[in-house]
Amino acid sequence: MGLDITVMERKDVRCPHCGEVITTVDVASTDSGGRLWYDFLERLGYYVPYEKRTKENDWYGKDMVLDNEQAKQLTDYAVKKEVYNWDGVEWIVTEALAHGNKVVINADW
Repeated sequence: MGLDITVMERKDVRCPHCGEVITTVDVASTDSGGRLWYDFLERLGYYVPYEKRTKENDWYGKDMVLDNEQAKQLTDYAVKKEVYNWDGVEWIVTEALAHGNKVVINADW
């Protein structure tokens, strides 16, 4: 089984009265995959080899929200390594950062 990764732009929806976040909406997403992603995801702390996995660090199938620096590193890695659909990943991250939205990743291996 290979690695499948989804990169999403997620927007907070705020209450017009109090300004609190009431929900989130996925604005756009793109898919990628392949072995090239393991190195980046491991450095990020998202992918943990099975023998080192605990309940606290098991991200399998869960969404991870990246901060702006991690999102930029994601784009740099995708472009440099020319991962599958690297231009789609670059577009999602660029749009999310331009609009002040979050970049979220989800991977299954």
